[in-house]
Amino acid sequence: MANTINKKFSVLLSLIICILCYFTFGQLAIKSDGEYIKVAVLDSGINKDLDVFQGVAFEEVNLTHPGEKIKDDFNHGTPVAGIIVGEVKAKLKIYDIILLDAQGNGSIDHLVEAITWCIDKQVDFINISFGFQTPNAELESTIEKAVEQGITIVAAAGNTYGLATDYPAKLDGVLSIGSINEKNKRSSFSAIGKIDYVFNGENVQSIHHNGQASVFTGTSFAAAYATHLFIQLKEIYKEVESKENFNAIL
Repeated sequence: MANTINKKFSVLLSLIICILCYFTFGQLAIKSDGEYIKVAVLDSGINKDLDVFQGVAFEEVNLTHPGEKIKDDFNHGTPVAGIIVGEVKAKLKIYDIILLDAQGNGSIDHLVEAITWCIDKQVDFINISFGFQTPNAELESTIEKAVEQGITIVAAAGNTYGLATDYPAKLDGVLSIGSINEKNKRSSFSAIGKIDYVFNGENVQSIHHNGQASVFTGTSFAAAYATHLFIQLKEIYKEVESKENFNAIL
């Protein structure tokens, strides 16, 4: 319990400190003009026409139906992306990579393909708001390559109701995000085991894929909030690119 509270407040305190540093020493930390922070959202697709995404640059990759325009039939990728974008003032480029179908199902092969694509694109962040319990050697190897390239991978720990953390969050080099509630207690659905950070994952406000405001629950949305925070940290500390660097700050 104490660990959970300390992690939560350490993250919030870090953000406050970073904001103060920004206004005090901003000239030392601002990214060069015209340079995007590149974030890959591996999910069920994003409804990019919504107002919340105005001003955000997008590139899409459809792994479920190659060649077709992406649409979010599962209503998951859109609210995840809505949380990630939030009130971020940085110039963002979102890589909308759909690999989950209308039922939320996907394949490890597509996940490996998506991460490999992200390595080639030299993205800054990969958000993976889903998981599974089966290890996979090719996935582990691909994630190692991504981390070696300085890509920060954020993954939901999983809604396993107190059972083990999902893959890929369980893997070394991946930031595993668990969920807590407004009382700073572990959410009943949140996984245990390898948890790097915890964020609120209950009744989180975001945008429905039809454009209406709604609330969402799950480690998926806690992970999205973590990515949102890390983007802000990167805007301030552009050298922050790996788990080790983030741990030094957080």
